[in-house]
Amino acid sequence: MNGYMYRDRSDIIRLENLTTLETKIRQIRSLHTEKSIQENEIIDLFVEALSAHGKDQNQIRQTSQISRILGESLGLGMKYCSRLEQAARIYDIGNIIICSDVYEKDEKLSFEEFEIVKEHTRAGYDILIAQNFLTTDMAAVISAEHHEWWNGGGYPRCLKEKQIDISAAIVAVADTVGALYRERPGRKAWEYKKILDYIKTRGKIQFNPDVVEVFLINQKIIEEVLRTDLEAIENKWYE
Repeated sequence: MNGYMYRDRSDIIRLENLTTLETKIRQIRSLHTEKSIQENEIIDLFVEALSAHGKDQNQIRQTSQISRILGESLGLGMKYCSRLEQAARIYDIGNIIICSDVYEKDEKLSFEEFEIVKEHTRAGYDILIAQNFLTTDMAAVISAEHHEWWNGGGYPRCLKEKQIDISAAIVAVADTVGALYRERPGRKAWEYKKILDYIKTRGKIQFNPDVVEVFLINQKIIEEVLRTDLEAIENKWYE
């Protein structure tokens, strides 16, 4: 973990989750010598870990698919967008060090709690960059920068405008859409029209305006992605 020291708050930080994850990664690497197999297995492990920690599987799928749609609409190329789709599934792996109860609180986080929660960006970067695959390298950048704002008002480094990697700028929009579309503690799910209006007004403030533009262009297909239930997909059978 690059020697980074996390805050001593056992009520919020769960470093044992990180230890368990690292043990499973070592097991995968010892079982498989081929890098492509290692990469696929580790990505699946990260998705499983996120799901076990409370990340909604539908939201993981939606963020991933929406990110690819936005990337393709921006003309970023098929190989890049394919990698982006996978990276968007796992960029939030740093959240496993944060106690899930924190995210389920009805009341607003205290200043100190929020400062500690911000560390999930650093944790995610460290976990992902250590894997040394193209997809996890991209996911590491997304983890580090998906809370940066176009106007420089985000965290952790207060990057602004084109300083923010386009992959992170894309996922920031995709993940926000997915999050607002579902009910959370203390908040009801938003209607899609309200989400559209919100994303539109946040261009040049929170979000890259080019990403906002292609989101609005693709709003109908993105709505279909949001309305598609993961369970229905998994239970569908073919002749």
